[in-house]
Amino acid sequence: MRFFHTFFILLCFGWLAAGDSATLTRNSVRVTVTVESDPTPGYAVLVGRYEPLLNPLPLHLYPTDVPADAVGQGVATRLDAQPPLVAVGALVADRPVELKDGVRVLPAGPVTVRQRVRLPAGDGSPVVVGVLVSWMACDAESCKVPVRNARLELSVPTVVGSLAIAGVQPVGGTQPSASIDPTVFEPVIRAVVRDELTKSRESHEGRIRWSHPTTPEAAIAAITAAHAAGKPALLDVTGPSCTNCQLMKKTVFQRPDVIAAWNRGVPISLDTDPPNDALAKWVLTTFQADTRPMYVRIDPGAKPNAESPRWSKVFAASDQEQTARLVAFLGGGSGEAAGGNGLGAFLLLAVLGGLVTLLMPCTYPMIPFTLNMFAKQASQGRPLLPLALVYGLGIVLCFMLVGVVVTGVFGSSLATFSGHPLTNLAVAVLFLGLGLSLIGAFFLHLPAGWEDRLGGSRAGYLGALVMGLTFAVTGFTCAAPFAGAVLAQAATTGSWGAALLGMAVYGLAIAIPFVALALLPGAVKALPRSGGWLNEVKVVGGIVELAAALKFLVVCDVAWGWSLIGRTTTLAAWAALAGIAAFYLLGRIRLPGDSPVVEVGPWRLLIAAAFLFAAIGCAAGLAGTHLGLIESFFPGDAAPPLPGSGG
Repeated sequence: MRFFHTFFILLCFGWLAAGDSATLTRNSVRVTVTVESDPTPGYAVLVGRYEPLLNPLPLHLYPTDVPADAVGQGVATRLDAQPPLVAVGALVADRPVELKDGVRVLPAGPVTVRQRVRLPAGDGSPVVVGVLVSWMACDAESCKVPVRNARLELSVPTVVGSLAIAGVQPVGGTQPSASIDPTVFEPVIRAVVRDELTKSRESHEGRIRWSHPTTPEAAIAAITAAHAAGKPALLDVTGPSCTNCQLMKKTVFQRPDVIAAWNRGVPISLDTDPPNDALAKWVLTTFQADTRPMYVRIDPGAKPNAESPRWSKVFAASDQEQTARLVAFLGGGSGEAAGGNGLGAFLLLAVLGGLVTLLMPCTYPMIPFTLNMFAKQASQGRPLLPLALVYGLGIVLCFMLVGVVVTGVFGSSLATFSGHPLTNLAVAVLFLGLGLSLIGAFFLHLPAGWEDRLGGSRAGYLGALVMGLTFAVTGFTCAAPFAGAVLAQAATTGSWGAALLGMAVYGLAIAIPFVALALLPGAVKALPRSGGWLNEVKVVGGIVELAAALKFLVVCDVAWGWSLIGRTTTLAAWAALAGIAAFYLLGRIRLPGDSPVVEVGPWRLLIAAAFLFAAIGCAAGLAGTHLGLIESFFPGDAAPPLPGSGG
C-alpha cells in the first residue's frame, strides 16, 4: 500500500510540474494563476503573476495585506483559494513594500504572489477549483477601476486515503469523494472556520467579512463550514446590477451595529449576475424566490430551502426601527413581518410593486419620450384615447410575454436576465438613441414605405407595442422585487395562472399612469401653437435620456472590465449634463427651433433650479460626499463614508 501511495504522490508531482493555468486580463493588468508542487504530500502552491500592461505612466499595485475597508490605501493584491482548497499560511509577494506619498505600495511592474494550499480529498482524479483574484493598478496621476474577487478556475489533483488533507481519514470505510460531503470534509471545514475566526479583531470591526462563492458547490461548502463552527450562515443574494442591493451595502451595511450583526454569523455573498448562472438557478430552485436583495439565515442544523427565514425589505440607514429588526433577524429573530397570503394581498403587492417600479431609474427616463410621442399625435389631430389605451395594453402584454418567455421558455431567472451586460448594453444604446433623437441630432421614424402601408393610427398602435416591450425590458433591469418574486413562482411552482395574473396587474399599475400621461398632450389645443415649448421638452428629455444611459453602461463596465465608466466619470458627466439643462432652461443656451426666452417664469425657474441643484450634488459627490441612493449606481467603486457611520 505504501508503494501505491508513493506512486500516487509522484503522479501528482508530475501533473503539478506540467501545471495548469488560468488567465484574466482586466483594467490594465494581466493575471495568470498556476499550480506548483509542494514538498509536503497533500499540499500545493498557488502562484499568481500580476503583470501591468502598457500604460503612458508606470503602473504599480498594492500590498497583499491592505484592509478591505481602508480608505485611500488602495485595494490589496490578493489570491484567495475557495473550498475545497484550504489556504495554509500567509499570502506572500515577491516585491518589497514601499512608501509613496505616505501610502504603502508595491514597486511598479509585475508582482508574483504565492499561497500554499491543502489539496482536497478524493479518488485521485483532478477537480476544478476556484480562486479569487483582486487588485488595483495606479500610476502617478490616476488609478484604474479596482477588480475585486474575480473568479478563475483551474484543475488540481485530489489526494487518496491516508494521504488526504491534514490526515483526514474516510469516515465509515467509504471512499472520499471530490463532491462536497459534510461528513468527509468536517475536519477540513472546522480548520477553515477556525482560521477565519482567529483573524485580527480589527478586520471584523470595520467591515463585513464576506465570502464570495460563485458556484452552488462552493455555496454549500460555505454554509456547511458556518454550521461546523456552530454559527448561522447569513446569505446575501445580490449582484452588481441590482441597484437596491448596492444601496443597502453602501448605506445600511456601513452602520457599525449592522456590521457586527453580520459578523456574528458567517456572511456569504451570492452574486447571481452572469456569468454565475448556475448559482442563480440554485438560489431560484432552493429558495423558490428570485428577489434581490434577499438575505437568508440558515441556522445550524437547518438546510437551505423555501422555508428558510429571509429578509428583502430595502430601507434608509436612518430608519432605526427597520435597522433594529434587521439586526434581530440576522441574530435569529423573525425579521420581516409575514405578509398575507390571500389573493387580495397578492394583488395589492402587485400594484405597489408596479408603482415602485415607476420611480426606478430604468423607467422614469421614458417619461419625456412618451410625452413627446403623444404630443406629436395630438398636434396632428389624431384621437389620443384609443392610442393611449393600446399603448397601456402593450405595456401589460409585453410584461406578461417577456416574463413568461424569460422564465418559462428559456428557463432563466430574472436576476440572470436583468443582470446580463448585454441586456444593460441594449438599454443603454436605446437611451442613447432616444436622447440624441430628442436633442435633435437625428430623427427617429419608420421607413416611408412602412408609414404609407400602416397609416397613422396603426403606426401608433405598433409604436405602443414597441414602447411596451421597451418598458418590460427596462423595468426588468431595475430588478423590481415583486417582478422577481412572481416570475420565480412561475419557474419553481408551475403556478402559471397566478404568475400571469400577477404580471398583468403589475404591468397595469405601470401602464395606467402612462396612459394618463399620454392623454395630457390633449391640452395642446389650449397652449400656443408655436411649438417652441415642445422643443424644449424634447431637449431637456433628451438630456435626461443621455444621463440615464450611463447608469446601464456602468454595469457593462464592471462586467467586461472596460475601466472607462465608473463613479468619477459618471458623476462628472451628470454634473455637466445637469448644468447644461439648467442653462438651457434659463435661455442661456438655444438650439435651432427654440423660441427666445423672454421671461423666466416661476415653473421654468423651479425646474432649472432643480437641475442646478443636481449638478451641485454630483460635484459634491466628486469631492467625497456620500450621495445616498446615487452611490448604488456604481457597484465597481467604493462609496465615501456614510455620515455618522464611523467610517
